[in-house]
Amino acid sequence: MRTSEQEGIIEVNAEKLGLLFALQESPTASAVALAKKIKKTPPTARAWLDALSKEQVYGGVQASLRVRRIGMEMDDFLLDVDSYDAVKKIERFCDEHPYTSYRARIFGGSTQGIVLQFRQPDQARTHLIDALNVMKKQGIVKGIRELPTLRAEYGSTYTRPRLEAWDPQRLVWNFNWDEWWDKAPKKPETILPAKDDRGVITLDELDVKLLEELTKNARRKNTEIIDAMGLEKDTMGVQQLVSQKIKRLEEEVIESYRVFINWTYFDVYNTPFVIAKADESSTDRLIYHLATSDFPFGSTIRKTEDGFVWSARLPSAHLSEMIALVWQISKKYEVLMFDYKHSELYGLWADTFDKTKNEWRTDRAFCFDAPMKSFELV
Repeated sequence: MRTSEQEGIIEVNAEKLGLLFALQESPTASAVALAKKIKKTPPTARAWLDALSKEQVYGGVQASLRVRRIGMEMDDFLLDVDSYDAVKKIERFCDEHPYTSYRARIFGGSTQGIVLQFRQPDQARTHLIDALNVMKKQGIVKGIRELPTLRAEYGSTYTRPRLEAWDPQRLVWNFNWDEWWDKAPKKPETILPAKDDRGVITLDELDVKLLEELTKNARRKNTEIIDAMGLEKDTMGVQQLVSQKIKRLEEEVIESYRVFINWTYFDVYNTPFVIAKADESSTDRLIYHLATSDFPFGSTIRKTEDGFVWSARLPSAHLSEMIALVWQISKKYEVLMFDYKHSELYGLWADTFDKTKNEWRTDRAFCFDAPMKSFELV
């Protein structure tokens, strides 16, 4: 259910970079289709994909879900801790919690701790808040800050990395921050949160098992996914049924497919996490420009009541440029750093679905007692 970034040794030359770019544009495309885009033979494209995957230049393709369509919400928290042992306990809690979506250690300034994200039914939120408060009462957690969620439907903006800005000969990113910001409109249009008024869809057990597999690794043949679910692919009608269900899920639930790339191969080692106080006009200008321009780095920005929260994956040479811009447009800011070497991304867990009731489990024993008791937190 998890993916981790690790270093490798493969050389990513201009041609392999082109393949990664094509993969970003079409994450679930066949090797034949990708080969056509980069004007290579299918065997060459397959060999390069296998090598890039083996050396963990990219860590697979995963489905990003429209969580509200399946009756869930996203909840994000920044926990302050004062010991390494406390972080390890919280990470174990996340590994056991049925609805964890993401976790990453964070440090910098007066803060050290961990950022957590949960993908869960709203009825399960109370149990999570209780768990965090128990951790605080026992001294495992010093402080709890709830963050605005990263999801687009809540008004956040995501920028995907643009590999075309990477120069494989000079091993640098071609991007000028001053020129980029000068082009930002002084009075931008308001970016409204994406709306989806279609409501919650009905799921069954097979739907949920498919979502589990697609959030783990979507770049597989349907027959491989069928095998992973423990079904017999040669049973009459199984392959057709799975194909039909995946098509429905892509239309109704899956927002996009994302390629997870190990950015250390592209000189990207820093991930600043900025919490800034700024006037609304400056915040709107930054969000609009990120959403509409060719910003080359992967980033997320979330508007808050008094400013914004902005994180981006950057090479060392560009870290100071980002902080300089934040300093220029904000009244006050705090810079933290993500530790992606110790981060985990979690796929949807099918066992959270009660197949007898066709609904997500939200009972206290499942959402509170089990993850807490496993690590003697109660």
